[in-house]
Amino acid sequence: PPADTSLFDLLPELRRHLGDEVLHESRVCEGVALGGGIYTLRAVPAENLITFLFQEQDVALTDAAALAEITSLRARNSLLETIIEDAPIGLILLNEDGTIVYINKKQEQNTRKKRQLLIDQDIRDIYRKTFDYPQIMEFFNTVTTSSDVNHLLVIDHYYPQFYKRDMIIKFLARRLKEQKKIALFVEIEDDLYREKRKTEKTGEELRMSQNYLAHLLDASPNMVISVDSKRRVVFFNKTAERLLGFEAGEVYNSPVDRFFPKEELSKIDAAFSSQDLWFDTLHIYRSDKSSFPIELYSTKIKNEKTGKDSETLLLAVDIEERYQLRKNLIQSQKMNFIGELVSGLAHQLNNPLVGVVNIADVLLEKIGRDDEKYPYVKMIREAGQNCKEVISRLLRFSRRQEDVPRVDLDMRQVLDAGIDMLIKQHPRFKCVSVKRSYRFTPIISGDPVLLQQAFMNMLLNSAQASSDKGVITVTCGADRFRGRQVVVAITDTGCGIPEEDIQRVFEPFFSTKNADDGTGIGLSLAYWIIQDHGGRINVESAPGKGSSFTTYLPAIR
Repeated sequence: PPADTSLFDLLPELRRHLGDEVLHESRVCEGVALGGGIYTLRAVPAENLITFLFQEQDVALTDAAALAEITSLRARNSLLETIIEDAPIGLILLNEDGTIVYINKKQEQNTRKKRQLLIDQDIRDIYRKTFDYPQIMEFFNTVTTSSDVNHLLVIDHYYPQFYKRDMIIKFLARRLKEQKKIALFVEIEDDLYREKRKTEKTGEELRMSQNYLAHLLDASPNMVISVDSKRRVVFFNKTAERLLGFEAGEVYNSPVDRFFPKEELSKIDAAFSSQDLWFDTLHIYRSDKSSFPIELYSTKIKNEKTGKDSETLLLAVDIEERYQLRKNLIQSQKMNFIGELVSGLAHQLNNPLVGVVNIADVLLEKIGRDDEKYPYVKMIREAGQNCKEVISRLLRFSRRQEDVPRVDLDMRQVLDAGIDMLIKQHPRFKCVSVKRSYRFTPIISGDPVLLQQAFMNMLLNSAQASSDKGVITVTCGADRFRGRQVVVAITDTGCGIPEEDIQRVFEPFFSTKNADDGTGIGLSLAYWIIQDHGGRINVESAPGKGSSFTTYLPAIR
């Protein structure tokens, strides 16, 4: 630049024309104003050095001016040569055939040979051991044949020809197409830079390891949740997202307690306070607030530097299906027991009932129809015959005999028969009222005696749960939303059922009544009969708000 221009004058002008970005190739800028003149600026990057060349524009040169310009150019060339010669990075200037044209001082030090012995020699002959590395030979071939200008190669574990230690070496080649030359910059990294590279590589390996571990945990069939010392979620795997219905981003840094019912939090406290592997069974919430059972395992993750616990790893195993299978097995065992009990009772009751019916027949023959006792004896005979028929059906039903009769039924008639019998014979139905509301009802196939008994058991349960003057509403009709089904709903205004007992109402011998008021078999038997007819019973109830037993049975037409 002009002699009267200082470095501090140059910097703002250079920045205005070149900006702040890193230069990767030569740049030419016209109209650079410096020291009262206008110049053409050429910036030439070479690794971590940049050479700036200035050419004044539109100036007519006299002989004296030309001489001064030549002198100035020589001075600049001398400066440029000094910069290249003393650069802290090795430089080898090559012809395109690989012949060495120039080597700077740093590369002479790297090579440990006088440069005079290297000029006009083929680089592959001088650095034979270096070119034994396949990647270096491939790199050189690419540089000499490719149309690209810049090429970079970094080797982490390099044993150079003139050293006996492992090092990191970097080659940067730049093709000078106009001059038909190749500038090869060689940087041997010092210990500090080497440690930096090691740290970067270790960091990259650690990131890869973390990604691998995250993918491994995501592939787990179980839920994996990691929690920090403040009980906030820091990791939430894909299985947890799928089973719980949360996105990982929704739960990061949120308290883990949100996933567990209040009554289970004491177990979570125990998990976090335990220093050993901890295990328990509890329930966990989904995003819709429904819950399901899990086996929860907990262990501590220690910080390797401090030796203190940094996180708690929770592994949750979904046992809902296993829990349901176990529950169904227990229910099946109970129902089998009911079947055996019913079979035994049927045998024990059948003989006395035969006697009751036979004696009633004898009495009816001996007394006339005009006798005032005749209606009562007839009622005894009919009741005994009905009991005998129910016991006979239950006996065959408990044995799962194939000849249990199934006939086409209108459920409205079955319900009417059962309600009328209860009103006529059971004292509890003197205190409650029964309202019937029937719609069009499809025909079903079933055993009329057993179905009547099932609904009588549900009606009796409602009557016993209702206070005096309570109301029981019985509805019957077609299900409009679930296809061809008959729906029977028995709704009462009774005391209701606590939430924790609803799941148990059909268990054999489960009862909240006094021992004299019920055995806990009636609803179990009703459930058993409805299930055998391909139906199901749904219970809705709340304390103080009554109960509703809704039965669904498949229709045939």
